[in-house]
Amino acid sequence: MIDVRILDGIESLTVLSAEERERLSNQLVEVHYEAGDVLVREGQRSPGLFLLLSGSVDVSKRVQGDEQRQMSTDIPVGEWFGMVSVLDGLPATAAVAAITPVSVASLSREDFLKLIGSHDPMGAHFLRAMLRCLALQLERVNAALITLRRQVEEVRQ
Repeated sequence: MIDVRILDGIESLTVLSAEERERLSNQLVEVHYEAGDVLVREGQRSPGLFLLLSGSVDVSKRVQGDEQRQMSTDIPVGEWFGMVSVLDGLPATAAVAAITPVSVASLSREDFLKLIGSHDPMGAHFLRAMLRCLALQLERVNAALITLRRQVEEVRQ
């Protein structure tokens, strides 16, 4: 269980009512990791959903054809990760590792599947929250790509 006030400030969870955020806070477990710990391993199914509460994590992905090179980004506090693997049931497409000591709120894969598979409207609302989070992440990636494209164009000139 985590303090519901933490969830009140999470943008993706604004689609949940106050009562639903309270119920969700009772299902989440706070977990702490040390710098260097891997929370999600690329190529393995994510054990659940994680909401970054504090600290810094790095998301890295191997670039196909180059074992040493990795694309990397960070996740801001207040954002979920591990969602894609939990949603599609496939292995994670990236690794997530703690850069500093990290605190996360975790929802196991099993609890997530029970929640969205139930007849409880909260399941549909929480799934909508996860989709909102994915949309926010996509907006951030698009902005980064636009910036990168501008930088490449400047170098070419």
